[in-house]
Amino acid sequence: MAQISCRDLSVGHEGRTVVEKLNFEINEGDYLCIIGENGSGKTTLMKTLAGQVCPISGSFLSGGEVVMVPTRIPKVKGFTVREFILTGMAHGSGTFRKPGPEAVSAEEEAVRLLGLQQIESKDLCRISDGEFQKACTAIALVRRANVILLDEPTAFLDVDNRIMVLSVLREISRSTGTTVLFSTHDINDGAIYSDYTLNL
Repeated sequence: MAQISCRDLSVGHEGRTVVEKLNFEINEGDYLCIIGENGSGKTTLMKTLAGQVCPISGSFLSGGEVVMVPTRIPKVKGFTVREFILTGMAHGSGTFRKPGPEAVSAEEEAVRLLGLQQIESKDLCRISDGEFQKACTAIALVRRANVILLDEPTAFLDVDNRIMVLSVLREISRSTGTTVLFSTHDINDGAIYSDYTLNL
């Protein structure tokens, strides 16, 4: 079943078209990499698919909840990594009530998968940019959306952590049926870890 279907989709911002006439379908459980240089339209396309930006022309349909994790989320002093992840989940539910057992369980599983146990209690301002990027990825996992969009999820990560994050995302797509799209300018990452690539 198609989770995202695009027909002659053109995207851009401030009235300027960046990518024209895209036609593709992404099915349940697919793991897709969007490849392109800086300024090629990767982020704009993802924002459009997440409903944050209106398309210039054409259309797209999405099935279920779509969550996007951007690249530049500010670090807020006074929040631990655990609180940051749980707050992101609460935002997705439209409420900021105390997280229930299901939310806590999902957070613990994401922390385990991404190897964040050693920094879970640290303040966000006391962790590295790479560690923070992994915490941002954890938010996508706990939301348990039908479609997860990750804009440059391996930015600031060293080789070992880059491999780990991309491998975890691939396993999640295969084991849960979640459709995962990630963007990168690294052709090797796209070729090795994704099921399909979309070159912009």
